Amino acid sequence: MIRTLRERRVYANRFVTVYDDDVAFADDSRGRYLRIVESEGRPGVAMLASHAGRFAQVLTYRYPTRSWEWGIPRGFAAGTALFSAELELKEELGAAPDTLEAIGTVTPNSGLLASTVHLFHATYAELPGAPDDSREVADVRWLTAAELMAGVAAGEITDSFTQCALLSALARGIIGH
Repeated sequence: MIRTLRERRVYANRFVTVYDDDVAFADDSRGRYLRIVESEGRPGVAMLASHAGRFAQVLTYRYPTRSWEWGIPRGFAAGTALFSAELELKEELGAAPDTLEAIGTVTPNSGLLASTVHLFHATYAELPGAPDDSREVADVRWLTAAELMAGVAAGEITDSFTQCALLSALARGIIGH
């Protein structure tokens, strides 16, 4: 186990707080550990949204990687994870889902990020219209589970939340093998 000896906040803005903590390792040797807390420690959300056997992907420009990326709708929590998931789906797909079920949690990079992201499966009886937030979402597509899996296998879908949600959905029988 690693013990925090002194918490040292070195940077903060409205999205992240960066710590460079003084720590003691299991053998009692001393060192430093970098830790990034996103969104004031509130959990994130990522949603595998489905309609008639197809799953939503949104095209978003990811500034850190300087690239366009297809992935599932996602965002930071604003209240409960369930409430946040509904808000993000309205923003990114244009409508609240008919059903919304928790399907797991992930820690995106537990060696550096102090974050937890709640995964959900959302279902739509009617195909949603256009995204409410066109600044964030450039396009929406609906793919079958087989097309999503093929995109992951081909290296075309690199979004980790999409991959984790697919695995959680597969493990829970939401999608077939």
